[in-house]
Amino acid sequence: MRFEDLKEVFDLGEALFTADDWPILYRTWDEYEIMERFISDEEYCLVAEIDGKIVGFLIGSMIKKRRSRWIYGYVIWMGVAKDFQHLGVGKKMFQAISRRFKKEGVTMLMVDTSAENDLALAFFQKNGFSRREEHVFLFKNLSK
Repeated sequence: MRFEDLKEVFDLGEALFTADDWPILYRTWDEYEIMERFISDEEYCLVAEIDGKIVGFLIGSMIKKRRSRWIYGYVIWMGVAKDFQHLGVGKKMFQAISRRFKKEGVTMLMVDTSAENDLALAFFQKNGFSRREEHVFLFKNLSK
């Protein structure tokens, strides 16, 4: 990913991560999130292009915890344009970030998604994730 790609990545993510489809995303898809991730972890921000058009992106981060032997690779955001899903675009990006993380010494790879995101769950299971940990997020609507 290059700086010039950020607008196109943002627009693609905005089309994929809509409030109608995912009303309780605990992270917000916005230009500040994308810019912050790009500035802090540019080497873990990837795009997939077909004929010069960005059709997918993957935004990751590496996490080192003090007093832990584990070094974590974390896939924070990943998306593929609807017309290009199921064509191997996501798999290629995921393989590329996995190689990059492994080269940097990552020992544990993490992703998270909504429990209702069957498409993402199937993708990650197909790509080697087998241990599913449950985590509970509680929400309270304060607008009422």
